Amino acid sequence: MNTVIVLVIILIPALLVALLITRMNRSQWRRVQEMKGKDTELEGGFLQAIAAGAIVISKSETIVPNAGGYAKVDLQVEVQLSGKAPYQVSTCWLVELDSLNQVLPGKNVPVKVNPKKPLKVFPNVPWAKLWVFGN
Repeated sequence: MNTVIVLVIILIPALLVALLITRMNRSQWRRVQEMKGKDTELEGGFLQAIAAGAIVISKSETIVPNAGGYAKVDLQVEVQLSGKAPYQVSTCWLVELDSLNQVLPGKNVPVKVNPKKPLKVFPNVPWAKLWVFGN
C-alpha cells in the first residue's frame, strides 16, 4: 500500500512536468513560425542576398521536440563570397533531420549573403531554414 502511495506521489508530478514541458515546446515552435511570417527585415535581407559558398568548420545540433522533423544546428562556417576574402561567421539554422550529414565539418554548403549585412548567412538549400527565434 505504501509503495502505491509513493509511486502516485512521484508519478503524478512527473507527468504534470512532462505535460508542461511539451506545451512550452509547442508554444515556442509556434512563436518561431509566427516570427518568420512577420519578420519583413529578414525576408528583405534574403531577397537582397546573393549566392555564395560556405565550408562548415564546426557544428553542434539540438533536436527540438515538436519541430516538425528539424534540428537546431549552430554552425561556424567560412563564407566564400565572390570578390571578397573568405571570412568566418556563426549562424544558426533549422536543418531537416535526414539532412544533418549535409552540414558536417568540411562540407560545402550553398548559402546566400546580403552584402550590406555579410554576417547574416542564409541557407540556400531546400532542407534548411534560418533559425529566427530570439533574433
